[in-house]
Amino acid sequence: MTLENLERLEERITTLTEKFVELKQSHEQALGELSVRDQRIDELNEKMKEFQKTKVQIHSKIETIMKRLEGLKAQPEK
Repeated sequence: MTLENLERLEERITTLTEKFVELKQSHEQALGELSVRDQRIDELNEKMKEFQKTKVQIHSKIETIMKRLEGLKAQPEK
């Protein structure tokens, strides 16, 4: 192998190494963003569970009120 070939090989290795470092940093950044999004999804899922519980409670209260109103309707007038 000639000195010229070694220099070209060294340049290629340097270029590939730099690209590898860039890709690794990009990958780590993407993983960080993914982690943040996963946390946000978890938070939103928890809120949705809370809203579902609230919805059930509200529905139950409305049913109770409606039954009371129906009971008042059914009572004979005096």
